Amino acid sequence: MKSTILISAFVLCFQTLFGQIQAITSGGVKVVLNENGSWKYIEDNKVNADNGDLGIWEVKYFVDDFGDPTNSGYITNSDMLTGMFSNSATSNSDLSLYFIVSDSANVAVKLFEYGRSEVKAYSTDYYTVKLKDSNGDIVSMSGTIYKGGNRLYIDPSHKKKHVSKMHQILMKGGKVTLSIKESDSLTSYKFSVDCTGYKNAFNKLFQ
Repeated sequence: MKSTILISAFVLCFQTLFGQIQAITSGGVKVVLNENGSWKYIEDNKVNADNGDLGIWEVKYFVDDFGDPTNSGYITNSDMLTGMFSNSATSNSDLSLYFIVSDSANVAVKLFEYGRSEVKAYSTDYYTVKLKDSNGDIVSMSGTIYKGGNRLYIDPSHKKKHVSKMHQILMKGGKVTLSIKESDSLTSYKFSVDCTGYKNAFNKLFQ
């Protein structure tokens, strides 16, 4: 018991000495807080995109009715992303999600409330998506979960040669934060994602 108290005291002194405290934002991003009120991202694993690193991204392939891989691939995140969601019954509860990008026109996320309950649409649901990039610029676009579906498509369109705005932002790299709100509902989702390496994953899949 004494050793635990001493260790905790040492950590507290260490943080005070350097004037920094580690914290996690509501979007699930790790940051360092400084005494002067400034902050910065914690770079856990620096991704060298110029060397072909994929960062958090990976290429996978859809399977057929027998569970065998097909020639149709997609890009997703290798580990589940986390964030927060709120609705009429809860506020800032745990959110898990992953991307499914089958081409430049189809960028979707699968959302899991409380980290386990898959978000589905019994009728087509519409969303407003706001994104803040690493420069602080804000981009707005639409989102849709089609009737009977479980994927939220960001900036969807049925036009030929359509390129999703979300895909274009992912291609630029850097960390972005998304705020997604369902139309005519109190349901909202917020999370952050590091886009670095996505371009390499896309080129790997479609080269």
